[in-house]
Amino acid sequence: MSSLVVVAIDFGTTYSGWAFSFKSDYERDPLKITTMVITNTTILSKVPTCILINSDGTTPHLFGYEAEDRYAEICENGEQQQWFFFKRFKMMLFREKGMTRRDTLEDETGKKLPAMTVFSLAIDFLMKDVVDTLSNHVDNIFIVSDIHWVLTVPAIWNDAAKQFMREAAQQAKIPGKNLSLCLEPEAASIYCRHLPVSKCTKQEVTSISQFSPGTKYLVLDAGGGTVDITVHEVTDNGNLKELHKASGGDWGSTKVDEAFEEFLSSIVGPVVISKFKSQYLEDYIDFFREFESKKRKPIQSNRSVTLRFPASLSDLCPEFKGTDLKELIRQSRFENKVQVLRDKLKIDGGVFNEIFEPTVRKIISHVENILTESSVDGCAAILMVGGFSESSVLQKNVKSTFKDQNVIVPDDAGLAVLKGAVIFGHKPTTITERICKYTYGYGTTHTYSDSCNHPKGRVEKDDNGELRCYNIFQICVKAGQSVKVDEEQPEKICNPLTDDQTAIGFSIYASLSTNPQLTTEEGCDLIGKLRVPISDTSTGTNHFFGISFIFGGTEIVVKVVDKESGEIMLKSVDFLG
Repeated sequence: MSSLVVVAIDFGTTYSGWAFSFKSDYERDPLKITTMVITNTTILSKVPTCILINSDGTTPHLFGYEAEDRYAEICENGEQQQWFFFKRFKMMLFREKGMTRRDTLEDETGKKLPAMTVFSLAIDFLMKDVVDTLSNHVDNIFIVSDIHWVLTVPAIWNDAAKQFMREAAQQAKIPGKNLSLCLEPEAASIYCRHLPVSKCTKQEVTSISQFSPGTKYLVLDAGGGTVDITVHEVTDNGNLKELHKASGGDWGSTKVDEAFEEFLSSIVGPVVISKFKSQYLEDYIDFFREFESKKRKPIQSNRSVTLRFPASLSDLCPEFKGTDLKELIRQSRFENKVQVLRDKLKIDGGVFNEIFEPTVRKIISHVENILTESSVDGCAAILMVGGFSESSVLQKNVKSTFKDQNVIVPDDAGLAVLKGAVIFGHKPTTITERICKYTYGYGTTHTYSDSCNHPKGRVEKDDNGELRCYNIFQICVKAGQSVKVDEEQPEKICNPLTDDQTAIGFSIYASLSTNPQLTTEEGCDLIGKLRVPISDTSTGTNHFFGISFIFGGTEIVVKVVDKESGEIMLKSVDFLG
């Protein structure tokens, strides 16, 4: 790669940030990475993923902490209808089914904007912020096209969500040829492969940098919105290959935030919580920032957890519940376990742990299931990364459940994805093999014959009067199949069905089944379209093309060879419609 600097943007559900390193620094020390510096906060090098947009719906005003604080002021002045405020909006991309460029997002007051606009404006802020910082590091002024950009995405996202993020970045003026997508658990794994033992939280455990070829380890990437889990094996040359397809769910730390709000609501009632948020948004934000800090600190069941408590929440209780907060606590199931002492809320350690329990249980259960798979037999360690992995509650549960596993938590678990994405940008071939999550293929037809060996599909005459079988699932790669980076799948030959065709269109399908035969089978989903242009129609239906899908990268690429002219094209599938 010729770029002199790599910039990574970690666009998270709860927090986002950037990091960079120069090629010369990477060659001397891959860990010499500069990250965003945030002052006056306990969450270093990242800012909340929230954006304040002007009333025109196209101009960003503020991002991160400044956006949160300014919006709280706007709400106090009753001016929120004049602005758009979005927070934690990344999760709208976590969908089983497809999405389109026309999808919209609702802001905090229910006003809608195109989702592509909101995402691109957020990326634009982070992009400009890091370019300004880079310009201060060197004498020359950096421009966007001088940089190789890496954007992190969850490995469990579908292809449409990945394409959406790419297009949002390109709409923010990041050139497509300068942009790579990096899967989050892979980034973290790459970063931790470079860490010495001293950068792990327990000095007696081994760093994964010391793992010998053949060693298998599970990567547990627990973020704000999603938990991404995969299993890697160290190859003979020290690189990594995926052994188990990425999986996970929406079990990130935001679920704990929701559980904490439900805990408060069980005491004071949902009306009081709603009024607290609408009338005293600044206090609400500060209170949950305090909770975010406490989530990461060690919690003992026999000791209470103390949080600074806003007086405004107490003041609302008599007005809407007819009694004070202390009496409401006494009437709840938390009597003697929760106390209010002036401006402090003391919560019994056992009760505080209960807030985490449903989310942690889902994570533990999923890891247990993965470790029973034959492909990961002999797994030697669990690597915990992501901001939620800094939670002592999650760490304690993982260590107590998987006593036979070496559980490794790097000191900067919350930045592992971000820093690893920078290293990935310098050396994207570190991950050499990946496991396909789906069986991919395209819908095709063939001339009908009595010897057709597929289940009976749709049989009709085509425009030429020829009897053809339709809805055939032409498999390109199977779910669970290991694919190497840049590895081309066997070439399929296609040609136009009529002499005047100017393009050949393919409907791309995906299925969890390993051997679907018809596109109409249950579980087969139409996920995208591929268009192969025909510039010369003089040879009519005798114009042949070779189609080879490449699945080993973070995005699907299609190699098209024009057999008539010899021209080679690299095409992308349109997953957004």
